Amino acid sequence: MKTRYRVRSYILIVIGVIFAGALSTKIAIAAPQRPSDSDLMAFKVYHHTVYKETTTKQAGGTNKLVHTTELPTEGTDPVVTPALDHLYTKAVLDLTEGPVVVELPKVEKERYFSIQIMDQEHYTIYDEIQPSGKYVFVRKGKNMKLPKGAEEATVVESRSDYPHLFVRVQVYDDADRANIPPIQAKIKLTGKSNSPLSIDDPIKFALENHGVYPQNKELLESSVGFTKEDYLRVSKYIGEIAPRFSETGNTGMFGPIDSAEPHANDPLYRAAGIVGHLGFPIHHAFYKPYFTNCKDEVLNGDKPEVFVFPYKPKGVELFWSVTRYSALTRNTIPGKNDLFNAYNTKPDANGNITVTFSVENPKDGTYWMPVNAGEPYYFVVRYYKPDVDKLPPKPCK
Repeated sequence: MKTRYRVRSYILIVIGVIFAGALSTKIAIAAPQRPSDSDLMAFKVYHHTVYKETTTKQAGGTNKLVHTTELPTEGTDPVVTPALDHLYTKAVLDLTEGPVVVELPKVEKERYFSIQIMDQEHYTIYDEIQPSGKYVFVRKGKNMKLPKGAEEATVVESRSDYPHLFVRVQVYDDADRANIPPIQAKIKLTGKSNSPLSIDDPIKFALENHGVYPQNKELLESSVGFTKEDYLRVSKYIGEIAPRFSETGNTGMFGPIDSAEPHANDPLYRAAGIVGHLGFPIHHAFYKPYFTNCKDEVLNGDKPEVFVFPYKPKGVELFWSVTRYSALTRNTIPGKNDLFNAYNTKPDANGNITVTFSVENPKDGTYWMPVNAGEPYYFVVRYYKPDVDKLPPKPCK
């Protein structure tokens, strides 16, 4: 099993390198051969299952909470392209021996707080902003009796024996991090814990422990035995076409299987969601990735770039952030600032903030986002609780 975990880390790096290598001076990439729908479906299930296996090892078993107390920078967390706006609490729920109860504290409304549940096929089955109280998770079709005292709880039915729990708590700035562990300590999970997951065939595991959606069943059944080599092959393809999703962002990638989002039933969009594994549906948060400058040239550390962002963007009810990532690793850059938001910037006279992406500090009054010389990078603008029809355009001067 230890070998598998090392392989997984290698896989993430390989995707980043392939992704970077696919970028030419302009975004005009000839289409490589598209994997089959079966391969695309198997790819996301494989990744999500191996991630959950890793999480249970970190936690010491199923039904055990893992709290992050440091921001997930520089590859310190298995989540890829991580948001730096919040700290995580997560667990792999285990419904094999009965319902699981999660209790969430009431958090001040000014602080973003959310819950998200994903099933074994990487579909969001429940999400909520500012949740509080009891949540009872039951396995669909097993007529599980609710535990005593759960009559007023929110009940979430899962097609999976092992749904994934993800709780996010907003962090305003570095000084605010000390305020998060007391909130995390109030999150309670009640359910029988079992040993960490040990999975030889992720696709077979999903078929055996999850009520696979009828429209996906034949695709996954034909993918039993999907290997590490298969995963790398599909990873290469996704890495090469990832820049094409700059316009659509996370649309169609993370919602329920019956989501009204465009492309939600397209296996390619679902597979592309693995570039930002565990993302939100667009009604909750919209992620806008930018791989090129305002001349459609690929962002590279050798050339300074300047972008202008509205401090109070229209169409955003909660908050926004700009996070920069290395295109080689799909993670943050060690030892450098990676994030700007309304909590660490101030608007200029026009109500904007101007950010310079460069190797050297421009010292011209703009906000400096450091990048590495010769290294491709990209940035993601996140809008929480957005009106997707009113969001700002590309932040060109």
